[in-house]
Amino acid sequence: MSVGNAFAPLPGRFGVLPNLLAGRCDAAIGNNTTTTYSFGGHPAVCLINRAVVSAGTVPASTSGTILGVLQKYDASADAAVALTGNVDLEALVAHEGTAVALLTTLTDAQKTLDIGDTVRFVVTTNNTVTTAAVDLYVNVELLVQN
Repeated sequence: MSVGNAFAPLPGRFGVLPNLLAGRCDAAIGNNTTTTYSFGGHPAVCLINRAVVSAGTVPASTSGTILGVLQKYDASADAAVALTGNVDLEALVAHEGTAVALLTTLTDAQKTLDIGDTVRFVVTTNNTVTTAAVDLYVNVELLVQN
């Protein structure tokens, strides 16, 4: 059996090196508050391509919602850029990755992770968390450009 070009870059991805930025949300999700998890940056300029969120134990709340948003912190502008819409963490399935689409309105500049920029996941609750998330991860595919 021949492998052929099974591992060759897909069209549109020539000249880039895919990297994975894996972030674990270690701290407990707070009640009635916003909790920010920072995953650091990358030592080269990258394009943020896609993301997956997963949890070993899915968080739950009394009667409200637990929502997460993937953000890029733009160091040059000293501002956060939302990369995704709200991700309903209570709708996750335990031990399964859920693909999170980037906003279609993002410009290339907004999707570019420059040196000094960081990626973070911001979780907001409007009530009491009754089941804590365990092994909550956000994996982000970066395409290294130079």
